[in-house]
Amino acid sequence: MLSGSEISSLNTGNRIGIFGGSFDPVHTGHVLVSVYTLEILDLDRLIVVPVFNPPHKKTVAPFEKRFEWLKKVFEGMEKVEVSDYEKGRGGVSYSIFTIEYFSEIYKTKPFFIVGEDALSYFEKWYRYRDILEKSTLVVYPRYCGKPYHEHARRVLGDLSEIVFLDMPIVQISSTEIRERARIGKTLKGFVPEEIREEVEVFYGA
Repeated sequence: MLSGSEISSLNTGNRIGIFGGSFDPVHTGHVLVSVYTLEILDLDRLIVVPVFNPPHKKTVAPFEKRFEWLKKVFEGMEKVEVSDYEKGRGGVSYSIFTIEYFSEIYKTKPFFIVGEDALSYFEKWYRYRDILEKSTLVVYPRYCGKPYHEHARRVLGDLSEIVFLDMPIVQISSTEIRERARIGKTLKGFVPEEIREEVEVFYGA
């Protein structure tokens, strides 16, 4: 795990973080990751980018709905921007294109934030070596007891340039939230109150 000073040395220009995902729906775990990422990495800006056409899975909620929920949840949160870049670009939403776009916009090597489980299949990401070269990979904890680091070390080799965030593990998933809504259970505490009732209705049976 890198120290604060070591993290700072990884990026000497604009300190930009990119937090992508399906956000289907956005939940309180995503908000906590955003808060900790801003604090630990001392970011100037965190760009939240909902996927438009994901390469590995399909979303349940349409892009417009997921984007609307993100805007409501992060409204007023300093230094956070919700971007519809991937919709505007069109096509399959490969992360490397998003990284290259914001790298050019801000003239910097951005931090790219992913969940720890991504380490178990990161070599399957499109142009994954370019992702490691053109961004600083930042990993937040997801699940205990899974050998994600061992797999990543076998496939990627040296992990010393990857930042592992020291933050609480939040065991909430969008899949679980959708299932709770489907069977009529409350989502209180699972998703921010600004969107809770709307999410319950949307994914409800």
